[in-house]
Amino acid sequence: MKTSLLAFLSLGLAACAAQSGDKFADDPARYGLYVAYANVFMETPIVVKNADTGEVLPLKVRHLDGSEGGYVVESLPAGRYLLESYTPDGTTDYPLEAPNAYFEVQSSCFNYGGRYDFGVDAQGKPLYTNSTTLKDIEKLPHTIRKYAESRDICAAGMGKANERLAAADVQGQLDL
Repeated sequence: MKTSLLAFLSLGLAACAAQSGDKFADDPARYGLYVAYANVFMETPIVVKNADTGEVLPLKVRHLDGSEGGYVVESLPAGRYLLESYTPDGTTDYPLEAPNAYFEVQSSCFNYGGRYDFGVDAQGKPLYTNSTTLKDIEKLPHTIRKYAESRDICAAGMGKANERLAAADVQGQLDL
C-alpha cells in the first residue's frame, strides 16, 4: 500500500512538472523553459519578478524523484528575472537581495538555472549559492529532461548573461 501511494504521488508530481512545461512546448517562440534544482525541502515558492514588466511570479519547488531537494520547472516569457524571496518553511518569506540576484530566460530554449543552495549567514540573513554545470542536465528526472531533447540549451545561471548552445552542438555532448 505504501509503495503504491508513493508511486501515485510521484506520478502526480511528474504530471505537475509536465504541465509547467506545456506553454513552452505549445509556444516556444514566446516562452522558454526555466529549470533549476533547489535544496528547498518543502513544496514552496521561490518568488521572482520580471525586470521588464514588474510581474511577480511564484516558481513552485516540486519534489519529483524522492530527493530532499526539489525542482523548479516553469514556462516563462523571455526576459530577465530578479530573485525576490523564498519560503523554506512554507510560512516565512525571506527576501533575497544581491546585485547578482537575477537570471535570464531565452525563448525556444531549455534554460538551465543549475543548482540553488539556500541557507543563512552568520547574522541569520538568508543567502544562496548557485552553480550551473550543463552536464548536470543528464541527472534531471526524465519528465524534465525530455524538454531538452532536440532543443537549444541555455545556461541561465544566476548573475550571468544567458549563453545559448545550439541543439546540434549539444547532441554529442549531453546524453538526454
